[in-house]
Amino acid sequence: MKLKFPTSLAIASLVFSLGAAQAANWPSAPVTIVVPFAPGQTGDIVARMIAKELQTNLNQGFVVDNKPGAGGRIGTAFVARAKPDGNTLLLTSTGPFAIAPALYPKDTKYNPLTDFVGIAETASTPQVIAVSNGSGIASFSDMVKKSKTKDMSYGSAGNGSLQHLTMELLKKEINFPLVHVPFKGSSESKSAVLGNTLEVTSDSLPPLITSIKANQLKAVAVIDGRRSAYIPDVPTLGELGFPKLSAVAFFGLVAPKGTPKEIVETLNKQIINMYRTPAFQEQMRSQALTPPVERTPVEFDKYLAGEVERWKNVVMDAKVSVE
Repeated sequence: MKLKFPTSLAIASLVFSLGAAQAANWPSAPVTIVVPFAPGQTGDIVARMIAKELQTNLNQGFVVDNKPGAGGRIGTAFVARAKPDGNTLLLTSTGPFAIAPALYPKDTKYNPLTDFVGIAETASTPQVIAVSNGSGIASFSDMVKKSKTKDMSYGSAGNGSLQHLTMELLKKEINFPLVHVPFKGSSESKSAVLGNTLEVTSDSLPPLITSIKANQLKAVAVIDGRRSAYIPDVPTLGELGFPKLSAVAFFGLVAPKGTPKEIVETLNKQIINMYRTPAFQEQMRSQALTPPVERTPVEFDKYLAGEVERWKNVVMDAKVSVE
């Protein structure tokens, strides 16, 4: 008797059918959105905004789980190993997704391009340099001058973070000797600046905007090619005659590779639709966030690949070391 083995087409059809059936029942349990940052950071804010809307729209619980540490690599590696069933997602950003693999090639336990599938961009924001009120610094130029005459430190969200790499690139190009003080999250760095125990911090705009508006700290530069509509009086580095380094952080939702296409597409459509509503747009403005570019999952994957390549080249060209 001749045995008949299923053809590759039959196997593919079976896999597709299983994926479609799984997606049809999704979400059948609470979904966890892992945030590889400490509470209060921009990624955490974005994740909680999205989780609340998805919970309402999909009639199922969406829980945010903060897993900070190692510049976002701990939480990211956790999701890379998670079961690809749509029940574990990752709210990622430029630091852990595009920068960390280039800075820590031996210690990064995931490959951003092969371990994840893109769902949708969720927001972006430029990096801002801010100083403490007790520092006596009045401008970015003043900060550079003072750093060359006295010992000064800057805080970041941790080694390998976008904030850290941005400042190290500036130090290398402008040649000013600020000492890096890594924290577990940007909220700790900001607290040190507010308490006048640290002179400078670099961070995305949302965690800083309230303190800037309240004159509790002073923003001296926006690291982007254009000014921010939220703090229009703060100049860009290009305007100040310094290197025109653009450091805009993206935030996006991704899933473990192998997550059913139907689930990914459902989430993509849900996120795009929520960002189109006036109510959610107002939430974005209240957090000083730039709305995302609408992309399909395939287009978002291409964007992520481009960011990984771009920051890899930046790290190589600047010869930045964090060891």
